[in-house]
Amino acid sequence: MKTLNVYSWNLSLQQQIGADWLVSGTYIGTRTLHVWGQYPINPAVFLGFGPCTLDGVSYATCSTTANTDARRILSIERPRDGDKIGHLADFDDGGAQKYHGMLLSLQRRVARGLSVTGNYTWSHCQGHHVDIDQNGPPANETYSKPGDRNFDNGNCLSDRRQIFNATAVAQTPKFANQTMQMLASGWTVGGIYRISSGAPLNVVSGTDQALTGTVLQRANQIAANPYKDKSGRPLTQWVDPSAFAVPALGTFGNVGWNSLVGPGTWSLDISLSRAFNVREVQRLEVRAEAFNLSNSFRAGGIAGAPSIGGGVGTGNSTALNSNTFGQIRTALDPRILQFAIKYVF
Repeated sequence: MKTLNVYSWNLSLQQQIGADWLVSGTYIGTRTLHVWGQYPINPAVFLGFGPCTLDGVSYATCSTTANTDARRILSIERPRDGDKIGHLADFDDGGAQKYHGMLLSLQRRVARGLSVTGNYTWSHCQGHHVDIDQNGPPANETYSKPGDRNFDNGNCLSDRRQIFNATAVAQTPKFANQTMQMLASGWTVGGIYRISSGAPLNVVSGTDQALTGTVLQRANQIAANPYKDKSGRPLTQWVDPSAFAVPALGTFGNVGWNSLVGPGTWSLDISLSRAFNVREVQRLEVRAEAFNLSNSFRAGGIAGAPSIGGGVGTGNSTALNSNTFGQIRTALDPRILQFAIKYVF
């Protein structure tokens, strides 16, 4: 196995405006080679729909889901041994991924108690399907089409086409009035606003239509627009079921790997803090933080996990045979409040 190689390059232009502002534009490129994936070495062989005999057993229809194990490569080559082996995969170090991104940023240095930073990223990551499960992929999570890694070439799982971040930190001024100085001076208010495009979404049939015993076989897209309701509200139908169909038996679907995009995400978090001097070298710090300040509903993803290949990490897939196909049925965290007191001495 070859070790994964990553090549990266970038070009940045920066310009200062006045005494406090800095703008920059950056191009970022990355090329990753020898990405590890898995390809099946014991898939079932599609033998057509006519009659046949496998290991002394006659079948009126040779290729069905009922005799998947009997049609596996090892079962055909060595029936006495091969019938004891099901899913079997070999690591493949031939995968590749590429990333190109444009990063625009605007920064206001701390001046008069206020600093502001904003950045916008427009990027695209594309490459072969890889497994990112830290525990290692199961033996049946392989390329969906045996012998063809390029069939699963599409958007990376980490691809977020557009991302915008804005942060601001402000300090309250020192007031001349003693009471106001005690109550309002010295506070620091910070905020972070982030908005991002949705994660790639893979549409699978949920059944073994290719009759190969492999999982994550994709559906056929039969309409130009695959989306139905992009409002992002709870229980809405993000993906249109009528835009897809189950492929014919013995065939693979035509929809691209990770070709759809799920609902976008956003967050608004703020913090409020202050340090109170107790003695010359001692102070008391108080801090309050709010995550998802407005307590808004934010879609957590698309429902409809595939019904085949138990244990397979398919969090970015929705299966056509699921009764929750393409629906928004999960949410990100509600408002979370956090308080802290620290005594420094």
